[in-house]
Amino acid sequence: MDGIRGMAALAVYFHHVCYTSIRLQDWGPGIRGLYHLSAYGNNGVDLFFVLSGFLITSLLIQDRASTTYYRNFYWKRVLRILPLYVLCLIGVYLFVPNSHGYVLLAALFVVNFAEVFHVISTGPFWTLAIEEQFYLLWPTVVRRRSIPQLIRWSIGIGLSAVILRLLAASIGHHNYDLTFLRCDGLAIGAFIACQYALKNDQGAQLAESAKGWITAGFVLGAILFAANFLPWHTQRQLAFISAAYQTGVSLLAGSLIAFVIVHSGTRYLAIFRWRLFTFFGLISYAVYMIHMYVLMAYDHLRGPLPAGDLTAYAVRFFTVLAISVLLAVMTYYLIEKPAISLRKYVLAPSKP
Repeated sequence: MDGIRGMAALAVYFHHVCYTSIRLQDWGPGIRGLYHLSAYGNNGVDLFFVLSGFLITSLLIQDRASTTYYRNFYWKRVLRILPLYVLCLIGVYLFVPNSHGYVLLAALFVVNFAEVFHVISTGPFWTLAIEEQFYLLWPTVVRRRSIPQLIRWSIGIGLSAVILRLLAASIGHHNYDLTFLRCDGLAIGAFIACQYALKNDQGAQLAESAKGWITAGFVLGAILFAANFLPWHTQRQLAFISAAYQTGVSLLAGSLIAFVIVHSGTRYLAIFRWRLFTFFGLISYAVYMIHMYVLMAYDHLRGPLPAGDLTAYAVRFFTVLAISVLLAVMTYYLIEKPAISLRKYVLAPSKP
């Protein structure tokens, strides 16, 4: 899981540095190819969603009989998310012009609705908003429902998001920052966690049935992913293509993570255990939260890249990466780990 998380963080980094901040017309075929490839790096956030759904639901299922279920769960979320989150918010407030509205929405964990409030989005906080909104309600569902019922709930939530995306597409809408249009990744992760819990309860025979839905999810996901290459002529057509593509990405992310879980420890999955990827997995939260602002600061100080200057392009890429990693390591050891160590003071033991 750390390896996949590290890959997802690197994919998002590539997306922002090689795609969102580059003027395509200024570059030759090599950089243009990298530009088109890095367009798909944003799908790393969908891996994060599925991973989060799997890991959090697994923990909730494990602890749902505890008398301190809610207290411990939310304290864990607070200590894991808030210290770095608040630090980044303060930095955005102080150094990013005209960001006060964005910071306010992010502080309330509703920044994924920034477009609704006509606020310009200037950072990565929208994904955290989707997760935290989901986890306001999901722990209660997990506590009150059996695992077979949770499987039906996760399928229902995932299908509802897909249907709502199609309805949004019918009016030409294809912005999927809104929670009810993007929570299918979290639901897929929850579905995998429930299947894994059933396997532990019922024996290894479930692994055989898992192959069926992993394969089905991958094939359907690949077909829907291919919709991205269809031609479009109207806003509505683009919206339907985007809806199909987003569903395909969620299914592919879920299939990958489920496959890795089912085949954990095998030699042919060794790439997910490479130290480079597990290292980035360890600092993935900080890298994800910080790198966009390092990129913005670099471009502000150095100015726009000279057209076609490969040296300047490479220096920008590796300098931003190095500074982001350095800051991420510092915040991990100075902020994230100390905050997590406070759990021993606030988590309560379960009472019989």
